[in-house]
Amino acid sequence: MGLFDKFKKKPEAPPDFLQIDSMEKAQALAKAGALAPLYLMPLRFGGAQGVENRIFAPAAIVELKDRFDDQVEQLLLQGKVNGYSCRPQYREKSVVPCAIEIAARKDGSDVFTQTIHIW
Repeated sequence: MGLFDKFKKKPEAPPDFLQIDSMEKAQALAKAGALAPLYLMPLRFGGAQGVENRIFAPAAIVELKDRFDDQVEQLLLQGKVNGYSCRPQYREKSVVPCAIEIAARKDGSDVFTQTIHIW
């Protein structure tokens, strides 16, 4: 062990989202700042603010999805897409998705697809 090894930060263990098996637990983590609301259909695309359109994910994931939604919005403004979907994937009983799949389509054919792995 070198002189400066004790000052190095140890990598943080990834969060155990398997234990988050209820919306109450997810909301508690959101209040603590560990999770943030993520709207599957962006509000700017006409998505509702209700629970049917909202999941919880780490804030960095929400920001990343927002950047992809910016790209989709540009495609929309250019007339290159006319459909959008965002589907969460889950593991076991967790209410925090392990991934989300974003797709923008033109007349049913994929133009833009992206999968964001969360955990």
